[in-house]
Amino acid sequence: SKPKITINQDKCIGCNTCPLVDPEVFALDQSTYKAIVKQQPPDGQIPPQTQTAIDSCPVQAIVVVEEP
Repeated sequence: SKPKITINQDKCIGCNTCPLVDPEVFALDQSTYKAIVKQQPPDGQIPPQTQTAIDSCPVQAIVVVEEP
């Protein structure tokens, strides 16, 4: 199984922390002002910088789910 990053749009407050920490994976949607996942991490691994961005979310809106 490989991890897939999702963002709970109901929880996201658009604080812009995750794109600042990891701009490769996260971006701020200019129409909703909420975070989006630009691209999933390669190789089925969550890189340290991406994990830091996930951990930095003040409302825990970023969720990692395992996909088969």
